[in-house]
Amino acid sequence: MVMPISGNSMTVIKHRVARVTVALFLSATVLLTSGCGELVNGANLKPTVKYKPSTVGGDSTETKGSGVAETSETASTEGVGTLRGKVEFAGPFTPLPPLYLKGSDVKDKDVCAAVEAPNETILVKDGGLANVFIYLKKAPKASSPVPGESLIFDQKACVFKPHAMIARVGQTVKILNSDAVAHNTHTYGKKTVQFNSVVGENNAVGVPMVYKQAEQEPIKVGCDIHPWMNAYHLPIDHPFAVVSGEDGKFELKDLPSGKHEFKVWHEAAGVLEKGLIVTIKPGDNELTIKVTPSQLGK
Repeated sequence: MVMPISGNSMTVIKHRVARVTVALFLSATVLLTSGCGELVNGANLKPTVKYKPSTVGGDSTETKGSGVAETSETASTEGVGTLRGKVEFAGPFTPLPPLYLKGSDVKDKDVCAAVEAPNETILVKDGGLANVFIYLKKAPKASSPVPGESLIFDQKACVFKPHAMIARVGQTVKILNSDAVAHNTHTYGKKTVQFNSVVGENNAVGVPMVYKQAEQEPIKVGCDIHPWMNAYHLPIDHPFAVVSGEDGKFELKDLPSGKHEFKVWHEAAGVLEKGLIVTIKPGDNELTIKVTPSQLGK
């Protein structure tokens, strides 16, 4: 037997149906929202994160109130490029005579004059000029940790090896001595503290040296015991620096896109280019630097 429904009972039923409908609607809304990866109360909420590059050699800067560091969108979208090139010697070249010949009567001649001493002031091979420093005058803002590996600076047959070298500020340089006689390594820094130390014979462990301040131009390194010995170091506070190889070629990787001002330096002339503007595009970039004999006093 079917009982009739009173007016009051019908009102209660309508209210219950309405509540169920609202509940179903809210559940569907939550499911749709979760499908976008964001749930109510932040269960899967995706925060907006921005990063800001740190200054060269420093820690990343944290934006107040964000809880994280901020970065420039320009740096991430523009990318980086590689600069490859060659320093060309634009003219005829006659190799320089050695500093002294084999068997010459020089100090510690049994070791130093076992072979002739090359004059590395100007070295040209296949039309390329070696030992040219190419580096940014000012580094762009970027995080660049100091390399953990040590650089090796040796002395063989009373000649510094290598003749031209770049050292990051804070990076350890191990000064070795492959000769059976003592040497004295003396750096002539203008801003950074000068280093002056005897390196004993046959020292394969090395005497540690660290440049603590950057220089605007390469500095001379000499040996007070054997005065003909010399080399050049560039202490620098960023990674965008290179020395041309024996054939004049060079390569700089990971340069941020955009215009950069380079400095070009060689021991025979000093500054060859004070403000060489180069526009770096993502990918490979080519650069030829021509040096005339007159620029090197030839």
